Amino acid sequence: MRILFFTNEYSHPNLPNSGGVGSFLKIMSESLSQQGHEIFVYGFSKKPLEFEDKGIHFKFIKKYSKQFRFNELKRSITSKLGYKKADLNFLIKERKYYAKKLKTHCIKNNIDIIESFVFNGYTAFWDNSTPLVLRFHGSRGFWHYYLGAKKDEFKIKMEQIALKKAKHLIAVSKFSADAVKKIYNIKIHNIIYNGIDSSFFYPDNREHKIKKQSLYYFGTISKAKGVDILCEVFNTISKKFPNASLNLIGRGQGYWEYLSSEVLTSTALKKTTYHGPKNQNQLTNLLQEANICVFPSLNENFSLAIEEAMSLEKIVIASNIPAFKEIIIDGENGLIANNKKDYITLISNIFESPESYNSIARKARKDILQYYSKEKMIEQTLILYNSILSI
Repeated sequence: MRILFFTNEYSHPNLPNSGGVGSFLKIMSESLSQQGHEIFVYGFSKKPLEFEDKGIHFKFIKKYSKQFRFNELKRSITSKLGYKKADLNFLIKERKYYAKKLKTHCIKNNIDIIESFVFNGYTAFWDNSTPLVLRFHGSRGFWHYYLGAKKDEFKIKMEQIALKKAKHLIAVSKFSADAVKKIYNIKIHNIIYNGIDSSFFYPDNREHKIKKQSLYYFGTISKAKGVDILCEVFNTISKKFPNASLNLIGRGQGYWEYLSSEVLTSTALKKTTYHGPKNQNQLTNLLQEANICVFPSLNENFSLAIEEAMSLEKIVIASNIPAFKEIIIDGENGLIANNKKDYITLISNIFESPESYNSIARKARKDILQYYSKEKMIEQTLILYNSILSI
């Protein structure tokens, strides 16, 4: 099969730092390539780029706003003058441009099937000349509906059009399928849980590797991810446990500056390290040292980060949200916290009696191997691809 992933992010040293979708596409591309499929990664970025790596063909064109600076200037000026539809007109032109370039690339490379994502609705004007699969990792609509983010009505409109026009949709959890139904009134029948490379996220159980009484968070540093809650919890923990430490890993320098000046106490701040964004090798090396991984998100579609921490055989404490409870069975393979008091109690109990929680950490990795491996995800994805191409 000749498979193309259409994207504006991908986890690769040649490309800008990416989020969860970039990591997901790296897993998909490399795994499918290893199975003998020819993989193309095509998209847009600030600068044009073309290269090959591990048998995968990469091509990124210059993003529309950089390619057509006059159109971007026109949009900016008219938008500031109150002509709101200028933004919508710009988005329509941008997405039609991407659709045209994508079609040319697909024809040139004889692509069998395309996969992309819903966020921002970049595929809104794809004509389905090559079958397109959209996987719902999250969206502007999701941010607005569940997290109270400012409503970006035109980009949400693009997402609505993209979802409606796509004939093949995948949700990454039952919760994400329900979310699409609530937000866009569109049903998704295919649910394929995100899988990770458990051979890469493998525990180094040498005792000296783990920093005692250490809390780790990795992901975007933001309010939506509940990082302010974690900092408030650590204010209390740092008083109770003088040797405790907090480590934050991920993008979000601006929000970190707010946390360090407005949320963390002076005592807690001295024991907190902001590591910034890290590539996967750096990330796993840092996480091997973690005593506990904490994920206090206000809401999520699904979480690769939790899977990665569980695969590393870490004790995970997560917020009580639907997507997390699809992965974590409270008290068996992880712990669920309902509020700040719960976080403080659970963290304190683990710090005071770490051996009592070893069985939870072991069960965490066991469940990842059984239910959330990349092998299972790839197998289910290929079954869907083949069913689409056989129509």
